[in-house]
Amino acid sequence: MTCGDTGPVRRLLPVLALLLAAVSTAGCTGGTDAVDQTAGGEFRFVSSTARGETIPVADRKSAPDVSAPLLGGTGSFALSSARGRVVVLNFWASWCGPCRAEAPDFDAVYRATKASGVEFVGVNTKEPSPAPGRAFVRNFTITYPNVYDPTGKVTLGFRDFRASGFPYTIVVDRQGRVAAVYPRPLLAEDIEPVVKKLAAET
Repeated sequence: MTCGDTGPVRRLLPVLALLLAAVSTAGCTGGTDAVDQTAGGEFRFVSSTARGETIPVADRKSAPDVSAPLLGGTGSFALSSARGRVVVLNFWASWCGPCRAEAPDFDAVYRATKASGVEFVGVNTKEPSPAPGRAFVRNFTITYPNVYDPTGKVTLGFRDFRASGFPYTIVVDRQGRVAAVYPRPLLAEDIEPVVKKLAAET
């Protein structure tokens, strides 16, 4: 092939475009990672939970006692205050396409399961101001509480349980232990059986 022969390059362009599209839909990242790396070193995420499954009780580890101000600007949320309930923590950003896709499903599952002791809490992170996150909550009519985590404090608290990119979801059981980790977008059919199973645990 001569320097002026661009035919093979043109033929590869569609393949490259498909590869880029696949990577972009797998999750969203911001910069080198989804949160600031000020804690030093890499995140120590080991493995994720298959969709619809939970971590065996004997293998669960205690969740950190994280807290953050509510995105609406009034009050705050502390994970320790939800002990005795199943808590679904969904980490998201307003600029993340997959986050927007899963938001309606999460709210539907929250409304269907909250009476059985399930709490959903969104963690809006990697945003320079709360305004985009507030618009996100309003546009998607999200009824569960969301906290604002611009510095990644809550995210870094879960450094042992998470992977880079958005969205990802961590489910905490009634005893305050991490029971499931999902570093990917979820549908209602993925998360609803999980929270119902955990809510039924004694």
